[in-house]
Amino acid sequence: MHNRPAFRILHGEGESIRGIARESNASRNAVRRALAPGARDSYYRPSASEEAEPAVREVLADYPQMSVADVAVLIDWRHARRTLSDVVARLRPECANEWPSVGARPIGSLKIGTLATSKVTFGTMQLGEVKL
Repeated sequence: MHNRPAFRILHGEGESIRGIARESNASRNAVRRALAPGARDSYYRPSASEEAEPAVREVLADYPQMSVADVAVLIDWRHARRTLSDVVARLRPECANEWPSVGARPIGSLKIGTLATSKVTFGTMQLGEVKL
């Protein structure tokens, strides 16, 4: 991202937000966010794979050979399948090396995503009088 401390220095020297944005090829709103009180020096947003890693570890701990598609349903994955596949491929060797527990939890006891548990309604259909 952009150099937020440099934005603050330039603004402190009297440079306008528009001028800072023009010189650094940033949007004016990005400069405003950098100058906001309490703004961090660096911008960080965790990726979807980082957020899902604990849930994937939990599933693979009991079922290390589970397919990526099944893992996706269990953790309610709504992003690219390739991203999840990379996470599973990276974590599977760690879980496969451990001896599976004698009594693995039943699959229903795992935290299931809203995709698998929500009710699906398709609407209603009204029929008129039927004559045979």
